[in-house]
Amino acid sequence: MGTEPTPLELRGGRVWDGVADAAAEQSVFTADGTVAERPAEGAHILDVSGCTTVPGLIEAHTHLCFNAGEDWREVYDADTPAQMLLRMAGAARRMVEAGITTVRDLGAPTDLAVELRNSINQGLVAGPNLLVAGAPITPTGGHCWFMGGEADGIDGVKVAVRERKKAGADWIKVMASGGNMTPGTNVFAAQFSVEELRAIVAEAHRLEMKVTAHAHGVEGIKAAVEAPVDMIEHCSFQTPEGSLKDDAVILDIARRGIGVSPTIHRGFGRYRGQPRWDMRADVTKSLIGAGCKVLMSTDSGIPNAPHEDLAQALAVTQELADLSPIETMKLATSTSADHLDLPDRGVIAPGKRADLLVVEGDPTEDIEALQRVRAVVLAGDVVYQSA
Repeated sequence: MGTEPTPLELRGGRVWDGVADAAAEQSVFTADGTVAERPAEGAHILDVSGCTTVPGLIEAHTHLCFNAGEDWREVYDADTPAQMLLRMAGAARRMVEAGITTVRDLGAPTDLAVELRNSINQGLVAGPNLLVAGAPITPTGGHCWFMGGEADGIDGVKVAVRERKKAGADWIKVMASGGNMTPGTNVFAAQFSVEELRAIVAEAHRLEMKVTAHAHGVEGIKAAVEAPVDMIEHCSFQTPEGSLKDDAVILDIARRGIGVSPTIHRGFGRYRGQPRWDMRADVTKSLIGAGCKVLMSTDSGIPNAPHEDLAQALAVTQELADLSPIETMKLATSTSADHLDLPDRGVIAPGKRADLLVVEGDPTEDIEALQRVRAVVLAGDVVYQSA
């Protein structure tokens, strides 16, 4: 990564540490890329008066290879590998400049996802700390088959897990149901048998990796729970008649300690006042109320979900789930760090990574303040400051 970052002192503002019930007036010190107890000699002072410093935000589900437009598939198919990698790098830069300092990419060609993560780590390009799954494991012709992750049968899916481990992926992603963005797949049906999913989980755990499962339809969710996977993406309980939550399954998710990544993006706000909004609100509140390990995610990159709009998505989530600003922000900071097994971040405390977001105003009172970014610090480096 090059030279050590210059020590910092963020002075004159308020701090919300990721877990407290309110923000407090205090300074934040950094040294050697981590939060420090006291100012280091020669620290660079940042005046953050009128601002609040919060932990860098965590986005648990993105697709850097998509362009967030209605023409996403045409663009995806037309891209050369070099163009796609540049597109992914551009999206990653926009994310970190919006205060999103950790991102889990859950679907892209494996070699490109790993290459971008490594390039960011080496300081070749700007971007957040990146966790990647590469191409999701999907049956022949299954959801997102075009990413190159097709595998069939118990032996086939076990090989697919090993391939991702060899390539350097951080997580295993499996498509447990069909998806809305892949014509010809069935959103409401399971794509893999419970036995196949169990084989994926067993092989991943043997290789010290975790498994998250895309699952919209009820049958796919049930299969993922039976496996059991470590996390479920979307978990929207979709049926041909709309979202139909299953309270027994939700309780089983909570009992097994399976994480839930609900992918609520900014564009979902257009459904306010419609049955789709009410049904998704009911599911989300039930998951949280049952004690499920829910974290923040948006599926950014899909249409109407720009990569850099996590702050806007948090405002939508607060309204949808009827949470307080602090309860909502925890989903994208301390709670996400906990559920993604990232104990070095998500809170502002001595020894933790100095991933910091400085915003104008106080988001603990008005969550929309997260959209007024004034500075972003990534592992102690100031990577963005507003003019």
